[in-house]
Amino acid sequence: MNLSTVAANETNAPLGNAWVVDRARLVIYQFLALATAKPHGESWSRILDPNYLQLVEAALDIIRQDPRSQTDPLAPGELPLESLDFEPLKSFAKGSQQALCEEYDGVFGLLLSKECPPYETEDCPQTFSVFRSHQLGDIAGYYRAFGLEPSSESPERHDHISLELELLAWLNTTMLYALYHGEHDTESLCRDAQLCFVEEHLAWWATAFALALRQKADAVAGEQELTHAPKSFLGAVGVLLGASIAAERGFLDIDAPTNLVAPAHTSEATDCESKDCESCAASNDTTMSNGTGEQSCDE
Repeated sequence: MNLSTVAANETNAPLGNAWVVDRARLVIYQFLALATAKPHGESWSRILDPNYLQLVEAALDIIRQDPRSQTDPLAPGELPLESLDFEPLKSFAKGSQQALCEEYDGVFGLLLSKECPPYETEDCPQTFSVFRSHQLGDIAGYYRAFGLEPSSESPERHDHISLELELLAWLNTTMLYALYHGEHDTESLCRDAQLCFVEEHLAWWATAFALALRQKADAVAGEQELTHAPKSFLGAVGVLLGASIAAERGFLDIDAPTNLVAPAHTSEATDCESKDCESCAASNDTTMSNGTGEQSCDE
């Protein structure tokens, strides 16, 4: 689908502008899920397709034009709407997949990266294994409820950033299908699930991951340099993620988190008694299957 064409003539969309905006949100979730996954698989090469990048750019244009994406106030680590600029990422995506694989390995390493772990529970100061197991189980419950499971060919922890983004893409896909076919109960269920998952399992930590990614990939000094231009593909992914989370909070009407978390190994806290940590969630390559053997983001 050419989102630019749809946006220019909304009568082409079955349900008008709301459908177009939700479709744009879906495209962005799909792209971020791919961009934060390991780039060694065949499906990741889609990111190097100029036609696909044009689709993502059109989706970002639609998001920027919607007043709901103007989030105020921004949460710590989030980026303003003007940071949804796709040009830097497109320029870095012109490199070879091999070069981007090397960049990914340099940032994340062969084992768990301590500087920017792509796992939700690694950012929560709560270190009790029972708590983390509970949170992982909660995330897995979302996957099961909507017929998803991590691929057996490339197993991954449930709280990987890519899987969480893929879940949200799948919820948006299911919601749009239900909306198109008049299945209002299913549509409402998917909207509620999106809101709950973003609020409980994404918004509080994804911007911290985006900042850590910028620090590792682009050597930014900290939050004060977040608005600096990215210097690498993964740095540009971090910028896009930080700005997209802010816009999503606007679309879903979610309050801004008050604290910017950090990977647990960098925190002085060994126990977490804060309310913010009680809302954090948790759960190894990042492919999700919908039971048919296909990646959900290809649906």
